[in-house]
Amino acid sequence: MVHIDENFVTRPLSRGLDFKELFQEAISARAGLSLVETADTSSEWTPSLLAEALAEADPKGRGVDVRTVQNWFQDNDKGISSANIICLARVFGRGDPDAIATWRTELRAANKLLASKRRARRKSTRSTTSVENATNPQTSTERVQASQNGQNSFARLSERIFTSSDGFSISLLVWAGFFMLCLAAFIAKNYDITYPAGPDLDKQVGLLWSLSWSIECLLLYPTSFLLIANLVSFWKRESQTAVHSEGEKSTWNDLMDSLRFPFWVAASVAFVLVFIVQWGGVYLVGLTQTDAPELIDWLFVAHVRPDVITMSEALFVSLLAFFYSGLVYWLYFIGLLLLFAVTEDFQRRASSPDPDFEDSFFERTGEKLQRCIYLSTIIGIFVATAIQLNAVYLKSDGETSLSWLANDFAAMLDPDAKSWAFIEQSSVSSLTSSILLLLHLALFGVCTIKARSGLQACRTRNPPSGRLNAATSSELEPIDHDPLVRQICMLGLLCLTFGSIGQFVGFTVLLFASLLITVASICWSRRGSRSRLIREK
Repeated sequence: MVHIDENFVTRPLSRGLDFKELFQEAISARAGLSLVETADTSSEWTPSLLAEALAEADPKGRGVDVRTVQNWFQDNDKGISSANIICLARVFGRGDPDAIATWRTELRAANKLLASKRRARRKSTRSTTSVENATNPQTSTERVQASQNGQNSFARLSERIFTSSDGFSISLLVWAGFFMLCLAAFIAKNYDITYPAGPDLDKQVGLLWSLSWSIECLLLYPTSFLLIANLVSFWKRESQTAVHSEGEKSTWNDLMDSLRFPFWVAASVAFVLVFIVQWGGVYLVGLTQTDAPELIDWLFVAHVRPDVITMSEALFVSLLAFFYSGLVYWLYFIGLLLLFAVTEDFQRRASSPDPDFEDSFFERTGEKLQRCIYLSTIIGIFVATAIQLNAVYLKSDGETSLSWLANDFAAMLDPDAKSWAFIEQSSVSSLTSSILLLLHLALFGVCTIKARSGLQACRTRNPPSGRLNAATSSELEPIDHDPLVRQICMLGLLCLTFGSIGQFVGFTVLLFASLLITVASICWSRRGSRSRLIREK
């Protein structure tokens, strides 16, 4: 029933009316009309009169243009935006908090029902079109060929390789490749090898003592692969389950096709720059020339220890190592592109005025997505830090990488302890690590903006209930910025740590402290997320 008392109209919930039906019924009942000062008390709602009332009800004074209001009066499929629902609820509710909250809930449910009916009609139209196309063999054949060409595209092939077994397959591939590289180093005997770097200094540069290869290939890269692959599989599974139209189901594939150029760029950078250019321009040239390079590592050590590893062995191992490095970087770049693709798809669906998901799903998925973006950025900074640590160690006078870190830590705590110094060497690895750092910071900024933009649109459609009952509430509750501020502070600390490596004696104190703080922050945020889920349930 509709109760009318001086144009004060309240509606029972779950009446099953779509927006057009509910709006026409409210207009017929002259809901909220007494808010408008008119000379004729028996007047009816008109588009211009309602537009004036909406402008008065909007605290920001923006209102709604008359053309939009006219669409509400007309018999069409056009619904109403979330912002306009808030203004219309204020008009119909006549400033009463309970009435405004009831109207918002009712209008939102009616708008969703109208959207469902519109999708059902579109689905019926597409089904009819599909039947007509089935009678045309030529059209059907062309469609099948187009689908096969899309499935065989490089972007979709890369995505299927990455997400196979939720990333566990490529993690096994990375581990297997590293163990094969270790086997080659054992055969060449440069897995544990020293060379005379100065008076009374035998420097350890073996593969197993490297601070970058082992940490990255055994821990950081597989963790990133599993994290992102799990997110992509979750998003594809949930988004495909929620939608019913074939057009919406193909959205992800269309997004993959639109990113085919970045996928080719990722492959080119990995196999051309990392593998061919770095191996051919640095190690092939460096191992074939007579003079020893300035920086000696586990491959260039063949120049100073030919009694242990020959040049031909070093060339073969370096070729294997950098082909493996190119493969790992290709998979890693694919993961970053897929993370961006999920964020892009999430923003598009969450910002849609006619979403296929419940707002609660966007809230849960948005939190999962933002956490994945944050963790992927931390892993990327750890990768850059490991590369930088190894480069600085090779330039230092430390005997082993572990003793070098231990002595630096002790020198900070004990002024009488022996400190380390640099030897006359240089490295291009510092440039590589800096580029990786900047890449991950840029990706974090872009993906975070997109994810939070989608969440903001979702919360605009469904404001918190505590704010609905406030008669004077003029703005929606903003997104809680505390997690973002904490994440930015943590990333800033890690970037400061990266920049401090090798800049002063005792930098390892900051390094270990930032590592502990980061791990504690991740565990704390996970515990907080679980606590919120328990409270919501």
